[in-house]
Amino acid sequence: MELIPLINYAIAFISLFSVSFYLFLYLKHRGEYLERPRDSGWRPKVSVIIPAYNEGAYIADCLKSVTSLDYPKDKVEILVIDDGSSDDTYKAAKSFAGPNIRVFTKENGGKGAALNFGRVRAKGELIATMDADSYLKPDTLLEMIPYFSDEEVMAVTPAVKIRASGSWLKEFQRIEYLMILFSRKLLNFVDSVPVTPGPFSMFRASVFDKVGGFDERNLVEDQEIALRIQSHHFKIRSSMSAEVYTEPPSNMADLLRQRVRWQRGGVRNYLRYSFMIKPEYGDFGMYFVPMNFITLISFFAIVALTCYSMLTTPYYVRYIWFDAFGMGIDLFAFITAFVVLATTFFIYLAIRSFGERVKLRYLLVFVAFYWYLMFGYNILTLAKEISREAFSW
Repeated sequence: MELIPLINYAIAFISLFSVSFYLFLYLKHRGEYLERPRDSGWRPKVSVIIPAYNEGAYIADCLKSVTSLDYPKDKVEILVIDDGSSDDTYKAAKSFAGPNIRVFTKENGGKGAALNFGRVRAKGELIATMDADSYLKPDTLLEMIPYFSDEEVMAVTPAVKIRASGSWLKEFQRIEYLMILFSRKLLNFVDSVPVTPGPFSMFRASVFDKVGGFDERNLVEDQEIALRIQSHHFKIRSSMSAEVYTEPPSNMADLLRQRVRWQRGGVRNYLRYSFMIKPEYGDFGMYFVPMNFITLISFFAIVALTCYSMLTTPYYVRYIWFDAFGMGIDLFAFITAFVVLATTFFIYLAIRSFGERVKLRYLLVFVAFYWYLMFGYNILTLAKEISREAFSW
């Protein structure tokens, strides 16, 4: 068999396998994925750490949402860590200072350093991290506490969402967040939750004694700490009902900047934790970690094949798309069609699971153009890694 068709079918198989993996997980657990553990009435002290850098526009609303939690007020402490902001973040946060709200300012050292600054001063049995541009619902904390009834659970992640809007770009991200959240919940069932998102992930305070604090030099410290927790064979769980709303990038430049940071940090983290590709790390080690590498390799293989096709395919096929009208249909085309349809169905399940309403035009745009977003941030990631460009929050 020629090399090009072999690569094509390898990519098709990987895509088919990945989509089928999530669909079968859903089918197997469709009756339980929305359930949460029974509330035992346990109400531990909770420390909420809010690292902030130039978040003057959002910090007040963030603090209002945290102080409005439906939880005993004497069992919640809030620590705001201003990481050397150049705007009025510290002043805005300081106006909320009180017996249970402490506000600190320090030299800029990055998000991981700000989190550790707060962590060593926190007094709670549970520690929650909170992005300054995110907002809680009153019952968010109560929805997460029951998961800690399992003593092996060291972290719980919330349902991070984006509010509905009339913005194409924000609706695009809103669909993506729902899809990611739905996927993360399904990964619960194979102990493979790979990230503890900044907007209100919660940890047992004792886990930091066991695995160490946040990596202060990491581009995505929320992912690195999750991988480290997994590497120590502890559990991470995800809640579908503990809702947290976050502010997404409002323009393409900021979106690409955010995704490039996530991707650069993600690649570095998975290389760092590649030692987990062993049976002793279960499904996380034998499926999830290697699949990240396989997916990235497949992406650049697709880009290479596309460039090759553009250089070798006859002009009339390239620009008139003659083969699209039945002349080039083969098994690969059917597999591709199935993957697209299955992915669309998966997105529909994600939206329906949360009772969200998304206009059809946004959904179609997402399905059609998500590949191009991936193309953009993966190419930029490669360029920035080659140039070794520095990055800060």
